[in-house]
Amino acid sequence: MNYTNKHFYLFPFFLLLNISCSTSKMSVMALNYTPSISESFLKNKVIRSEKKANTNPTNPVLLFNASKNLTIYSFGFTVDSADRIKQDDYKKSLKKYAQANSDFSRAVKYIDQSILTDYPNYDTWLNGGPNETPLFDISNIDKLYWSAAAYAGAIQSSNGDPEWVIQLPKIGLLLETALSLNPEWNYGALYTAMISYSLIRHDAKENKVEIAKSFFDKAIKASSGEDLSPYIAYAENIAVSEQNKKEFTNMLYKALNIDIHANPELSLTNYINQKRANWLLDNIDEFFY
Repeated sequence: MNYTNKHFYLFPFFLLLNISCSTSKMSVMALNYTPSISESFLKNKVIRSEKKANTNPTNPVLLFNASKNLTIYSFGFTVDSADRIKQDDYKKSLKKYAQANSDFSRAVKYIDQSILTDYPNYDTWLNGGPNETPLFDISNIDKLYWSAAAYAGAIQSSNGDPEWVIQLPKIGLLLETALSLNPEWNYGALYTAMISYSLIRHDAKENKVEIAKSFFDKAIKASSGEDLSPYIAYAENIAVSEQNKKEFTNMLYKALNIDIHANPELSLTNYINQKRANWLLDNIDEFFY
């Protein structure tokens, strides 16, 4: 399995949900007209948070913030840019992916150190060592999720580097541990992540498509159908893997029919995913043979 091809979509842009949990309709509208300002704002936020983390390398909160901000920025801007220019300028896209991989690598380092500060056996557990699972609770879901996101980004942007591809099982361990604590967390964000992970995991089941579809159904229910992310994850993963062009377009049109302001806490992620859905439809022939 090629984990780094253009259809790999383990963590969709719903990652950006956590930039703000109270994004107003006006700020989302402003983003449409000032995307460069938004990117610059987040980039400065990354620089500040990394500086704080490097100055205080034993502070788990600052380390977590640095990892999360790096991951959001890299997925939302660097990887997105690489995906969009890949068809027209492949060499330039490779440079973008390399830049993202460098950022994701640091994000992994920060989040690993943040969790390790609270749970000394975390590193051994994550690497499959013979020790008990750390005593995580629901307050740790945020870190488990963002750790999985950082690893996913590093894998996706590595262009098949074995050093990163072999880390894939860690994503499943982190997501499944978080699911065991609160599967409905963050409007079904964990379910959405599992849609694609179910298809590309190293120990995927023969009925992996049915499993992925079940996570889709759970994600829709958890978000009351107000989140575009599950529909896009379904289109880019399930529909593409089955080469079902009709289902691909149906899912994307269903996403586009959702009122992105119905749930204020999902407005920003829905705005970004709306952009993604339109881009996918404009480039549909790139996904089907």
